[in-house]
Amino acid sequence: MKADFSESVKMYSLQTGVPEDQMLEAIAQALVIAYKKKYNKKENVAIEVDQDNKDLKIFAIKTVVEKVNDPIDEISLVEAKDMGPDINLGDEVKIEINPETLGRIAAKSTHQIIMQNVKKIEGDILYNEFSTKRGEIVTGLFQRRMRFHDIIVDLGKTEALLPVDHQMYRDKTKIGEKVKVLVKNVEKKDSIVRITLSRTDPEFVIKLFYAEVPEIAEGIVVIKGIAREAGERTKIAVYTERTGIDPVGACVGMKGVRIQSIIRELDGEKIDIVKWDSDIARFLINLLSPAKLVDIKLNEKDKTAIVVVPSDQLSSAIGKDGKNVKLAAKLAGWTMDIKSEEEFQNLLEVEESRKMIQELFKDVSPGQKYAVVEGPKEEKGPAKKTKERKRKEPIEKQPEEEIEETSIDELPDISPTVAKKLKSAGYDTIESIIDLSKEDLLKVSGISKKAVDAILKSLEENVKVVIEEE
Repeated sequence: MKADFSESVKMYSLQTGVPEDQMLEAIAQALVIAYKKKYNKKENVAIEVDQDNKDLKIFAIKTVVEKVNDPIDEISLVEAKDMGPDINLGDEVKIEINPETLGRIAAKSTHQIIMQNVKKIEGDILYNEFSTKRGEIVTGLFQRRMRFHDIIVDLGKTEALLPVDHQMYRDKTKIGEKVKVLVKNVEKKDSIVRITLSRTDPEFVIKLFYAEVPEIAEGIVVIKGIAREAGERTKIAVYTERTGIDPVGACVGMKGVRIQSIIRELDGEKIDIVKWDSDIARFLINLLSPAKLVDIKLNEKDKTAIVVVPSDQLSSAIGKDGKNVKLAAKLAGWTMDIKSEEEFQNLLEVEESRKMIQELFKDVSPGQKYAVVEGPKEEKGPAKKTKERKRKEPIEKQPEEEIEETSIDELPDISPTVAKKLKSAGYDTIESIIDLSKEDLLKVSGISKKAVDAILKSLEENVKVVIEEE
């Protein structure tokens, strides 16, 4: 081979991304095929590849005979003795061949075979690299829009397809701009690798949360489920077993910085983050928030629920075009029928529908009550002493009149000054402020926004919605 052969291999390796050792193997295979085609032979050729020096040699294997009848396969004993005195009749010897002697047609054929081998190797490399990225987010450049509005995205080493049905209608990406996409699928046929991308898949949102929320990436906060209407709305349920960590707050971030980053990437898609609960009634309540539930009836066997809300909150519970309840039902895995108080009362007044409801929802706890549950409390600080605290646990069924109201002074993490101002405004008990919004609390004289946030946080951590029998 020529002296600059190894340099040529190195340069071509850099251009194609094919490792030098695989490039040499591809050339070797091509030379073997070209030799066999030229001489119509099958087994009388060998290649020696020198990986250290990035070189290779091609040899014809010939049998030593007394008289040569086939010069392609045979060599005379006299000629063979020049190669070594110990060679005898019947031995096989290797005669090095100059590739240039294969001729112009063979050289062209060799080049084509090398290109085919290189493309196959390139395909294998691409497939191995991107198949490991399946289900992950990558960043590419919006290269061009195809017919039927499919988009070609440049991923650096290759191009990938973002089909029109995997694009969000809100996307306004322009040619040359960066775009984040989910690697949806990777296929390989012969040497061709096809990569399909997506921005509508729910997994795309999940991976954005992994990127933006360290607690999720570290496994402290777990994503229990997701339901998505791409470009419109997403509901995602999160949970943690760690005490002292609010899974929803972790996803939102300080001043909403984490969730806003995700929303920007989704071009304004609305995201509802809800706290997952193993109690399906509580989980449904969380899913339909901020709508307030009046009653909830469950059929565990059929996984169906009737949810009753105040008439003025019916549209909030259902959502625009029914998306809120649709996503809530999908995330919970239950069928939900939302009724206003008036609609539900009308159903109960009709004997046939009343009997049907009673039959389907026999073991239901009607009526929503709010209560503070007493239990042990772990005091903050190094002493770790135990005292009474509010616990987020379900109350056993009990009549409403037996629930004792709790003084506002008992709300943890609230200063006596703030408690005094709440009392002055007529809010003497914890139960009296449960239904107040942030705006309502800000109207209380002398209470700052910081104090309001502390009140809402304490209510979230210590006061639980309880489903009870009336």
